[in-house]
Amino acid sequence: MRESSIPITAPSTDTTTTDALGRTVAFAHPPSRVLTLAPNLTEIVFAVGAADRLVGASPSDNYPPSVQALPRYSTFPLDRERVVALAPDLVLATDQVNGTADADALLGFDIPTYFFSFLTLDDIPRAMTTAAGLLGTRADSAVHAFEEQIERVKRSVAGAARPRVLLLIGDEVPYAFGRDSYASEMVRAAGGANLTDAFDGQAALPNDEFVLTQAPEVIIVLVGERYDPARLVEYHPAWASLPAVRNGRVFGVDADLVSRPGPRVASGLERIAALLHPDRFTAQ
Repeated sequence: MRESSIPITAPSTDTTTTDALGRTVAFAHPPSRVLTLAPNLTEIVFAVGAADRLVGASPSDNYPPSVQALPRYSTFPLDRERVVALAPDLVLATDQVNGTADADALLGFDIPTYFFSFLTLDDIPRAMTTAAGLLGTRADSAVHAFEEQIERVKRSVAGAARPRVLLLIGDEVPYAFGRDSYASEMVRAAGGANLTDAFDGQAALPNDEFVLTQAPEVIIVLVGERYDPARLVEYHPAWASLPAVRNGRVFGVDADLVSRPGPRVASGLERIAALLHPDRFTAQ
């Protein structure tokens, strides 16, 4: 189920809508005090011009820098008492990170929670539009910038040979993304052949046999821009024979540009595409 879009209305209008989980959410629209339970949602709130509604931030929130000035509250586990004390009119959550038990508990304090879901790249601009509707702002500029950057990347890599790519969340344990995730879609959009498309669902855990058989030509690890490929071989000695390792094509990328489905995913996509096809991009 996709998020619904709420039209902008006059202040103090009671609104009822349905979120990505099919839950009915009622709240006073537009809300004046908002909390988010995931960093990507915080970034979306900023992108659609509603930063002045945020009354707190989680320890994981670090972008944009101005978020540092907000009061903090724990999300893992959720500090329900702190959330109640911040008195939000609306809480924003995502089913990739948050559970409904906390939402049910908050509802007992008359605090509604709206859930988003991010399965595809298109869900990101859709969520921006929905968030703007929920908060009484507009998302046109943010959506246009996101979609234009995505399309620019796709045009840049059109017709290029697709290298075999292994995109990893971590290096010691090779967690990765399954075929049905927006992150795997990013690899495809960036002009790569995503090896973990062989795994159904959103998550994958490829073993050494799989990786050696698939022989990735490029390996990208989401542990920061400065990554030492020797670490990967230290954890997985057999991988020293892989084409990506032999040819010096093991790279690091800032995890926040991929693992947070929000406005900066477009920059993450461009970063991945530039690593896969450096001849198609100016120096990054």
